[in-house]
Amino acid sequence: MPITTLTVSTRRDKEVLDITDRIEELVAKAGVRDGLCHLFVAHTTACLTTGEAIEETDLDLMDTLVELIPKLRFRHHHDPSHAPDHMISSLVGASLTVPVREGGLSLGTWQRVLLVECNGPRRRDVTVTIVPA
Repeated sequence: MPITTLTVSTRRDKEVLDITDRIEELVAKAGVRDGLCHLFVAHTTACLTTGEAIEETDLDLMDTLVELIPKLRFRHHHDPSHAPDHMISSLVGASLTVPVREGGLSLGTWQRVLLVECNGPRRRDVTVTIVPA
């Protein structure tokens, strides 16, 4: 069961990065024909999801996530200004599992693996576990 860490450097405070090609490379290197690819981002202000990554859909996704969080008086003692970033990460989630079929990720036609940065720029570590069927 190959396990590796993919490091992603983000450039902005809020951004959505398409990491599909990098994950596909790891799946190919693992040599797993069929199975599962599990991803976990080890941070509380970043998350993983799938979605489109064309025609500024990344900006639409980030705007939507930011607008989902109500304007509350957060009680986060460390730094209340980034409490909404923690909420986005918790709502979207830190992990994602994608089937592997015929040596590649089994995604829909427009579907991509997306890392959502909520409090950057930072270096984010994504643990990638590829499990054969």
